[in-house]
Parts: sequence; C-alpha cells; structure tokens
Amino acid sequence: MAALELFSKKGYSATSVDEIGEMVGVTGPSMYKYFKGKAALLDALNEMTESSYRKRMSLGQENVPKICNGADFKEFSLSQIGFTLNDERVVMLRKMYTIEQFRNESMSKAATVHQYDNIVGLYSFVFKTLIDQGLLEEQDPEFLALEYVAPVSLLIQLADREPDRKEEVIRMAERHVDFFISNYFKKGKL
Repeated sequence: MAALELFSKKGYSATSVDEIGEMVGVTGPSMYKYFKGKAALLDALNEMTESSYRKRMSLGQENVPKICNGADFKEFSLSQIGFTLNDERVVMLRKMYTIEQFRNESMSKAATVHQYDNIVGLYSFVFKTLIDQGLLEEQDPEFLALEYVAPVSLLIQLADREPDRKEEVIRMAERHVDFFISNYFKKGKL
C-alpha cells in the first residue's frame, strides 16, 4: 500500500524503489527479496485490487444485481459512486493512472479500461436490460451509458483533485442520478 501511495502522489515513473523501501522501513535493495522490481510490485498491487474491484463494481453480467425500478437503479449507482470515491486503493490507482496516462502506454490503456470501457460497458448492459424490461424508453444503450457516466466521471475527478469537496460531489452525483431517473425511466417505473 505504501508503494501505491507514492505512485498516486508522484507517479509510477517518478517513484524509486529506494523511496518505497524507505517508506516501509527497509532498504531499496531489500525490496528485491520480495519483488523482482518496481513493475512486479505494481503488478502485485493491481492483482490484489482487480478481483475485488470487478466484483464490487459489478463488472461482468453475473455480478449485476436485478434492477426493477428507479429506486433500485439509484441504490446501485450511488453504491458504486460511493465505493469509487471512498476505497483508498481505487482512488490511489485512479490518481496514478491519471498521472501516468501520458507517459506510459500500458497505464494509458489501463486507465481507458478502468475509466471508460468497464463503466460504459457496464451501464450499456444495465440500460439494455432496463429497456428490455420496459423500464426505459427505447434508446441506444451505449450512448445512454455515455450520457449517464460522463457527468459522474467529471465529479469523481473533481473529488480526486479536491478531496475537501467530496460531500458536495456526492450530493451532485445523487442529483444527477435523480435527474436521470426522472427523465429516462418510464413514468410509473420510478
């Protein structure tokens, strides 16, 4: 976790093995007893986080709970938003990817997967399911997902930059979810 904290503040590229070692109370060379290098350490951090992240964010159709109305959708959405704003590992990984996305091609791809592909894909699936159930008007689910997710992503970025505004971000996200429900769910399905 110490390495991830440094990566999220300085960036992966600007963090040395010696700094990581110092933060955990060992020498830089001693770190090589546990990891082959900084890349192996990052891989271990990603592996530790990925499985729980995928499950908690309901990534994969088998993980999406049944949503029967607007209230269920709101609970699902706010739970995801709260998790992504409050889980320290997720926040630190997102900050690191933000720093490194223009320096490191693999981190750029990882940022795209986490901050676009996974989320738009998930909400495309959710909206297609809701359309098929007759809860939403017939729309392009992918475009609807993009329209829904983009403002939330901006709010999350704001909270990452200015953590003291997190409560404001949560209130704005809830207003966005309510707005979306009132404008896109069929009347009587709220």
